This record gives sequence, structure tokens and C-alpha cells, in this order.
Amino acid sequence: MVDNFKQIKFRSSDKQYYEQNLVLRNDVLRKPIGKTLKRAELAIEKDNQFYGLLLEDELLATLSVYALSPTTACLVAFAVRTDFQRQGLGSKLLKFVLADLKTTGYTNVTLTARASAHGFYLKNAFKDIGPRYHDSRLGIDDYKMALTL
Repeated sequence: MVDNFKQIKFRSSDKQYYEQNLVLRNDVLRKPIGKTLKRAELAIEKDNQFYGLLLEDELLATLSVYALSPTTACLVAFAVRTDFQRQGLGSKLLKFVLADLKTTGYTNVTLTARASAHGFYLKNAFKDIGPRYHDSRLGIDDYKMALTL
């Protein structure tokens, strides 16, 4: 089933996919913890590169990347639609993103993983770069993780 999906790159200026991205992130990442995305918080994303998996022009998985340095990228806002989780879509999208980052000169990738996603990132070769900690802003436990490409 994973082979039926189209991989894409887009920017926040691509309204069709960016709006779907916001809905997906809100549904998967924010609502379960009693939060909502606020438009005022999104200005920092204007230069981010977004990636997604589409099925018939519907965004089912997404994540965002920004540069920490010319060689280090940071992954954020990784969401897979709930009814498509645990089917390999997240791993497929992550592999696409990492390959793209490598071809554009990045050698390191960092991220902050929710405790609930920690095992997924370990399975995909990320390593912990610190102990589990509590994010008081979101009210969840996280891990700082990294991968060398």
C-alpha cells in the first residue's frame, strides 16, 4: 500500500498543501494534547521546506525542515494522519526527506521527539543526545535526537 503515494516538497507559500499541512498537524499533534495551532505562531515557518506524502492530492503525512547551519537541518512538525499510521508512511517520508537533505549538502539532522514517537526515531537510526525531559510549553515529554547522514 505504501507504493501508491506521491512524495512532494512544498513551501508555506504553496497554499493548497500548506493549508492541508496545518489541518493535519493540528489534528495529529495538537488536539490530542489539548492545544491548537495559532496563525501567529506560524511566521517562523516562512522559510521552512515542507515535505509530504499524497494520495490523490490529499496530504496524509507531512514534516517540516529548517536549517540550523549550512550542514545541520532540524526536523519539526512530523504528522501522519491517524488512520494511516503504522503502515510505513512515516518511515517512507522520513527516508525521502533524509535523502533529499543529503543531496543538498546536509550532514547532520536533529529533532525533538515526543516520548510517544521516540521508538520510531530509534528504529530509523536516530540517537538520543540527551535524557528525556518535560516540555512545559506543550505539557509533554520529549527527547533531543540526532542523526549523521
